[in-house]
Amino acid sequence: MIACPGGDFCALANARSLPIAQAVTERYQDLDELDDIGEIDLHISGCINSCGHHHSGHIGVLGVDKDGREWYQITLGGSDGSAASGAPQPGKVIGPSFSAAEVPDAIEAILTTYRDTREHQERFIDTVRRVGLEPFKTSANAARANEEVSA
Repeated sequence: MIACPGGDFCALANARSLPIAQAVTERYQDLDELDDIGEIDLHISGCINSCGHHHSGHIGVLGVDKDGREWYQITLGGSDGSAASGAPQPGKVIGPSFSAAEVPDAIEAILTTYRDTREHQERFIDTVRRVGLEPFKTSANAARANEEVSA
């Protein structure tokens, strides 16, 4: 996981990154589960300056400000050009922004979809490329709380 300091430490940020990173880290403490999930690049940026390189993460999270509230866009399928990811390409936004409270649930839904959809020992990025974004988008959106949805 890569996370910029976000709004807690950066005057340029629109949203906080570290609480999102902490919430995801707390949710995934089981080493056997992490081993089963395998390698995934999760990148979190607190603003469009992209210090966390959200666009190049297999899963990217970008903090945005909408009407004075923090919202988070989730992208999938990004690659930094490394051997583990393939040719560099930006991730694609999977829908309207999520509230901070919804991001860990959306990521869990995405990872559950991956585990249910992958072929034997297939990596996350390869599963996303094989099946496309729609199953992940559907599961992430189903994990939303009943809050106002940002555009």
